[in-house]
Amino acid sequence: WTDLLSGVYRGRTLVVWTLWACAFFITNGLNNWMPTLYSSVYHLSLGQSLLAATLTNVAQVVILLGCACAIDRVGRRGWMVAGFAAGAALLAMLGIFAAQSVTAVIVLVTVSYGIVGSVNAVLYLYTPEIYPTRMRAIGTGAATCWLRLASAAGPVLVGYLVAARGTGAVFLMFAAAGVIGALAAVGMLETRNRRLEDLAP
Repeated sequence: WTDLLSGVYRGRTLVVWTLWACAFFITNGLNNWMPTLYSSVYHLSLGQSLLAATLTNVAQVVILLGCACAIDRVGRRGWMVAGFAAGAALLAMLGIFAAQSVTAVIVLVTVSYGIVGSVNAVLYLYTPEIYPTRMRAIGTGAATCWLRLASAAGPVLVGYLVAARGTGAVFLMFAAAGVIGALAAVGMLETRNRRLEDLAP
């Protein structure tokens, strides 16, 4: 435990905790609430709401396939910075300009969810790479605790903001989380094409 927040690992740990929290705050918040928002705010039928939510998950699979093919060329840090930044930009556009258009919401939420969802997958790859064998399990386990906390906080805040400020504020909140994630990703240790023994003394 003490190794996680000491010496060379302190910076890595704080960065990766922030990344896990931001990524899953966005994706689980969107995934849990969008079917409800589609039906209650945008007045889609149950079938249309479920179809729109299904498209969101299909988009994630397609983008994940692209990520799997490109991640060892682009690098972990490059993909994470770009993924968070692109997701934040799309969600900010939605919050500022297009929250009243159901078509825009479906398109932009689908694409942004797919992009940030690929960040989630990269985190499962990246986190074990930055710790040595003696602390790899505890390092990864501690990082994924932030997934759980963020996944609990996101839906609660969505419910509050929808009632208090409307859907535009919800998308801006997720955009802000994406900006924080992108800034944290800048501080990542690049692990592409490097031996684990060299990365984690």
